[in-house]
Amino acid sequence: MADAAAARWSAVWAIFAGGLVAGAYIGKVPAALPTLRSEFDLSLVESGFIATMFNVIGGLGGMLAGVLCDRYGQKRLGLAGLAVMSAGGMLGAGARSYEILLGARFVEGAGFILFSVSGAALMSAAARAPRDRAKALALWSAYMPAGGSLALLLAPLAIAAWGWRGLWAALALAAALAFVLVARFAPAPRFGSVRSLKLALESIAQKGSLALAALFAFYVAQWTSVMIWLPTFLVDQRGASNAVAATLTALMVLVNVPGNLGGGWLIGRGARRGPLVIAACAIMALCSAGMLGAWLPDAARFLLVLVFSMSAGVIPAAIFSGVPVHARTPQHIGTTNGMVMQTSQAGQFIGPIVLAWLAAHFGGWGATLWAMLAFAAGGAGCGFALALIERRRAARD
Repeated sequence: MADAAAARWSAVWAIFAGGLVAGAYIGKVPAALPTLRSEFDLSLVESGFIATMFNVIGGLGGMLAGVLCDRYGQKRLGLAGLAVMSAGGMLGAGARSYEILLGARFVEGAGFILFSVSGAALMSAAARAPRDRAKALALWSAYMPAGGSLALLLAPLAIAAWGWRGLWAALALAAALAFVLVARFAPAPRFGSVRSLKLALESIAQKGSLALAALFAFYVAQWTSVMIWLPTFLVDQRGASNAVAATLTALMVLVNVPGNLGGGWLIGRGARRGPLVIAACAIMALCSAGMLGAWLPDAARFLLVLVFSMSAGVIPAAIFSGVPVHARTPQHIGTTNGMVMQTSQAGQFIGPIVLAWLAAHFGGWGATLWAMLAFAAGGAGCGFALALIERRRAARD
């Protein structure tokens, strides 16, 4: 019995290791953007596309990736994702033009969406007991900020030692190592018993799943925008060194992890998703108003950045724990997670570009406040919808 439990948690940690690498592929870019802008002579918006090109394929085909996982196997597609991420990283490491670098980021994004969609289903299969599953999914909700913060912390050292190309190559090797771990330890859930089109249509028809998908888009449009542009703001507007900017941004990303784990803990003890999401969105809106205003000292503004990120962390925990609840059947979990990740990738693409365009055309970063408030209001609306849907479900049960 103990050996079986140890094997299950070995699988959980192997899958999480793959998630850390996936998160690092997002986190490597903000720290490298000042160097990339200088090397390729890029504008603010052009440099933003280096970050967001990663999200294009997920924004277009995340649900398709989920359908493929449910149809052909989560482990197969997860391993394919890690292999594609590794190949894209090596292509980017050798890029000699802006266009090739963008293409490499697109390839990396294809690998990312395959693995990230597979990961939640693999976690659920690895931790079969309900109590273990709640812990494993709370851990999974932290893969992006944990991996991103590690990348941000290590990126300045890697760039100083090997250049940004060395950082790209090192993470490509890390993806290859994660491939080995997942192949060795992760389970292979059952798949293939339901037709793909039926999975997709039935998942789209679930109101709770749609609310979770929209919520993830509104959440990442805010949080990812702050992560991507904070180093550029600190270097360009406050004269910070690249190392200091990356370290402060890593701290911002890292404090999201306690929010992820705390959100999972609260939900595991009966807290309702809707009110948690509404409260988090309200705090994010208030923090945005303070950190994007010019009336507070820099130390206070950065403190609000940290509060913003930690409070926001409960939202991914609410989403990932909500996918098995709102999926029509266990066979629909991969497809539902693909739908959620598709809207997440779309939000990660749109949010930073919108903020960069507003900052470039309307007098600086303070002009982005209205977009941040609109995203927060959208997230709160999704939380309200979840509260209604889950209350009605509880009344029926």
